[in-house]
Amino acid sequence: MKAALAAVVLLGACASLPPPGCTALSPTTRYCLQPLPTGHTLAVNQLVDMQFPGRPAGERLVFAIDAADARMQIVGLSPLGQTVFRLSVDHGQTQWDGPPAAEALARQLPALVQLMLWPAESVRQGLDRDAALSVTPDGRRLHDRNGMLLLDTRQSEPDPRLGRVDAVFTPLDARWRVTRLAD
Repeated sequence: MKAALAAVVLLGACASLPPPGCTALSPTTRYCLQPLPTGHTLAVNQLVDMQFPGRPAGERLVFAIDAADARMQIVGLSPLGQTVFRLSVDHGQTQWDGPPAAEALARQLPALVQLMLWPAESVRQGLDRDAALSVTPDGRRLHDRNGMLLLDTRQSEPDPRLGRVDAVFTPLDARWRVTRLAD
């Protein structure tokens, strides 16, 4: 778990601190959190397997995500159900309840969740205008203005909230497999 959280801290070092509610994805690209479109909600439990360079065993957590409008809550649980952290976002303001050394996660995780799960048009509204998001029924690719690949996902269902999503976050060389758990 410590390695996963430390890797997220490295992502925060990609650029100077962006405005509240915004996350640096690379030195030239940021993403600003977006509300879900009116009438949309998200309540999902996901098993998240994370791999980082130098950590072949990786890390495994369960994310319980609940979102509506401009509010999102993510609870990270161990596979045995113990709470590891709780992250609340309300109109771009975050509140972190977890290990102090991993607080940078509070700035990164909501953006990564939105980049993978939010409707594509909402994601585009939160990106710098020079960033390019391409979406197909099989996944998403995000490039910065220099053409560098920042995110590459492959999904088992056209709706990324269903099924499985395999994601590569290029700035960290991090690989995530996100599998929806039965309700």
